[in-house]
Amino acid sequence: MLTDPDQFAEKKHLIEAAIAVYHDDPGALTTQAICDVARTDRLTFASYFDEPEEALQAFYTIIFTQYHLLRLSTEGYERFSFEERLATFLYILVDALGEQRAFVQATFDTSMRCEAGVREQIRTELQRLASEDTLPDTNRYVALQPTVLALCTEAVMQILRFWLHDDSPQQQATTALIDKLVGFTAEVATFRGVQRGADLAWYATKIDVLGLRRLPVVRWFWS
Repeated sequence: MLTDPDQFAEKKHLIEAAIAVYHDDPGALTTQAICDVARTDRLTFASYFDEPEEALQAFYTIIFTQYHLLRLSTEGYERFSFEERLATFLYILVDALGEQRAFVQATFDTSMRCEAGVREQIRTELQRLASEDTLPDTNRYVALQPTVLALCTEAVMQILRFWLHDDSPQQQATTALIDKLVGFTAEVATFRGVQRGADLAWYATKIDVLGLRRLPVVRWFWS
């Protein structure tokens, strides 16, 4: 992942040029055509891509680089709550996709997006957010379970598909949907009842209030 802002800007400029060529005539997508639109040379292009098609597909990966650069440059981000961090991720992701909305509408449900691993990258980012110290320990453990991550990833994918066809002014319906998802997810993820329930279960077993120590596996655990 690019961490240098200048290299990021240069690579993004080439990607935008490739998308412009693709919009005009997909059959005319060549390295030289991209360089002409970007007003750069083939050597610069070759420092980032081997083939012109790679520049198109790279749009679906550079949006995550863009998210990280913006996240790291956000003042006070380290003090953000889980809800604020999740909202930051989703809004930056949608905004980044929105920069090339027509291209995304044309390619989101094609092999281009699939091969770029968008779903996997979303899952990775959700896993990173859940791994941070903004959640109680037990809640973090639950949030990191594969099934939970898979469900959350699918929820984000469905929001993106909704956004693709959202014709409300400035996609306000998508904004409202994200707000509701973030609020609900944060309520569940930070719910102290999970931690307290685990503590209660642990203590009840310890003092054997339910007589569970008669079970071999429980007796072995506490021996």
